Amino acid sequence: MNSVGRVRGSLGRALTEVAAECAAQDETRGVQDLPDGTGDAWRRQAETARRDRAAAASEGGPTWRHVLLEAVFAALAERDPQRLRAELVQVAAVAAQWMQALERRGGTVPGSRSRRGGPMEKLVRDRIPEIIESAGGRPDVRVAADGEYRAFLRAKLLEETGEYAAADDPEELADVLEVVYALAAAHGVPAGELDRMRRAKAAERGGFDRRLVLRRPRPRDEEPVHPQRHAVRALILDENDDLVLFRRTKPGREPYFSTPGGKVEPEDSDPEAALRRELDEELGATAGPLRQVFSYFEQGLGLHYLSTFYVCRLISLDLSRRHGPEFDDPAKGGYDVVRVPCTPEALAAIDLFPAPLAAYLQAHAQDLPSLLPR
Repeated sequence: MNSVGRVRGSLGRALTEVAAECAAQDETRGVQDLPDGTGDAWRRQAETARRDRAAAASEGGPTWRHVLLEAVFAALAERDPQRLRAELVQVAAVAAQWMQALERRGGTVPGSRSRRGGPMEKLVRDRIPEIIESAGGRPDVRVAADGEYRAFLRAKLLEETGEYAAADDPEELADVLEVVYALAAAHGVPAGELDRMRRAKAAERGGFDRRLVLRRPRPRDEEPVHPQRHAVRALILDENDDLVLFRRTKPGREPYFSTPGGKVEPEDSDPEAALRRELDEELGATAGPLRQVFSYFEQGLGLHYLSTFYVCRLISLDLSRRHGPEFDDPAKGGYDVVRVPCTPEALAAIDLFPAPLAAYLQAHAQDLPSLLPR
């Protein structure tokens, strides 16, 4: 069994916003099936966009506008559905990376309040409201809830590291360190324990005193090749329309919930066959017809991940039949099988990974049972 895992940090927030926006558009406009409108007529614009980006790169570096337009026009020039989809994945990846860059500059955690016209929010030091008041201002502040505090701190860390990178001023490192200590405390790690962990890693792997730079061989092709890993996962409903999930427990982290499934292996005839194999390995389960309902794309270092989710109905389950190396390795943690009502309220009450799936289910959970025959 293999899991893509949680999409973390600013990329997770960007994808969650995109998933929520897709759900909102589906709700207001319905599922749209429009013609592509792409093809050879766009090839000249695609070549112009490619040259513009290359010219910008030779003059000191392209802007996000150059990168996005090159990806968009490359997609518009494609008629083949598979190649068009691959180009659209590139468009989405560039847009998500641009959103990450914007967040790094501002240290804000975007959300529904800002999207609906409310204020943008960012975490500030404890005395900032007092300083604003002493200058005659009227600060609008609130206290971050437990579930969002670490997200605000992560955004603040990006803001402070971005300020140091832009200014090259060692005084900015004090701000970075303040956020690091606050994050450690939010994880229950005192400053002294954090320094002990730092010293242990330095003893094991060394520091940066020797200024060593690792050099990697360039890819043979002009453009780097990014292999893609495809994972398939099941939104499997029992006879009561409850979702069958894993409650994952790992040493050193809070419990979370995930869906059964894993990597499509070379010997699998197709993604659906891979998912049925995973259900047998992880749950000793069989399922009825599979219906694809959701997918999302994640870009990592040198590797692209595609996760596809299918809704299906449980036919049989025998946990005594489940097998696989993850069940014999204590380091993998626990895979307790639980059943959760397929409602937005019940799913909002658990920590469900990945974040884009959680956002999708908030909008569509109540519709899933109607997609399957009884």
